[in-house]
Amino acid sequence: MAVSFSRTARALETERGRGARVLLLAAMALFLAWAGWFFLGRINLYEVSRQARIEVTAASRTLAAEHGGRLVASGLYIGRRVRAGEVLAELDAEPQKLRLAEAEARLAGYPARIAAVKQVLSTSQAAQGYAARSAAAAVAMARAQSRAAQADAAFTGDLARRLDRDAAAGGVSPIDAARSSMEASKAAAAREASVMAETRVAGEVHGTAAGRAAAAADAEAQLAALTSEWNAASAMVEQLRRELDARRIRAPVDGVIGDVSALRLGDVLGAGTRLATIVPGGALRIVAEFNAARGLGRLTEGQPARLRLTGFAWTEFGDFPARVERVGAEPNGDLLRVELRLPPAGLGELPLRHGMEGQVDVLVETVSPAALVLRTLGQALA
Repeated sequence: MAVSFSRTARALETERGRGARVLLLAAMALFLAWAGWFFLGRINLYEVSRQARIEVTAASRTLAAEHGGRLVASGLYIGRRVRAGEVLAELDAEPQKLRLAEAEARLAGYPARIAAVKQVLSTSQAAQGYAARSAAAAVAMARAQSRAAQADAAFTGDLARRLDRDAAAGGVSPIDAARSSMEASKAAAAREASVMAETRVAGEVHGTAAGRAAAAADAEAQLAALTSEWNAASAMVEQLRRELDARRIRAPVDGVIGDVSALRLGDVLGAGTRLATIVPGGALRIVAEFNAARGLGRLTEGQPARLRLTGFAWTEFGDFPARVERVGAEPNGDLLRVELRLPPAGLGELPLRHGMEGQVDVLVETVSPAALVLRTLGQALA
């Protein structure tokens, strides 16, 4: 019995040695695997945003009343698709309409008045031409008559002197000499009268020309004044039309009405009152804010990311791939703005809309566990 028990004991010890060696080899293999993972494995490090929001590439536009007034018509409701320039609301414009009608009526009378003044100016200018030619003829006639009178006076004076000499010599009777002297005096008087007549005609011509020139200048002044008034009236009409059009509140861009203020017809609005927000159409992007101290230098363009939406379970709807497009160069307080590009949405995905909020994880680095542990120890010791 003792021999059998000793053999059994030795067999058990042999089995225990083999089991220990197996356990040791398994432990060494596990350790080597762990060491290989610890030094050679790779771990993705993500930077998580504090908040993120989906926005359209073009900024949303606020629709506001340019002028104050009473709201008389409104087509503002959330979700309405609008086109740029489409009238969405109207303010009371009766005073502007009345002023515009008055200004247009006043403006309509100017063409006829201007045409009448132009006709007067044209007639006056034509009369000036005719009068200038008539005056030239009258002056020429007066000068001719003056030259004729001067020639007659010179002839009769010379004849009278000769007859006086002949009468003194006894060749001509004294009565003939006296008659000749009288004719010479009459010719001299006629010459003086013709000179005065020439002067009078020249003065009358100049006076008439000056009067007609003054009439033409007055017509030109009236035409200039009417033209200036017409231009001012046209500008006033255009301004009133713009003011009237400004009472119609139009969509600044194509898009969808995303938000509407609580307004009712009849409310009196002040200038600049916000009415609605229009979200333009276009591609979507993610605008996220990260911790500036951790994000600066780690977040760069082209890094892959994923978006998880708040209110939509990622186990059901999943996450959405994205890629960093722009990183802010200057933090706003302790926040760093980062813009990410979304790929085109595929079939079956949750439709993304402007205004959805969530969280963005950006893959910033891939390191080994050993490097991560050493980095953590270094930060703790620092």
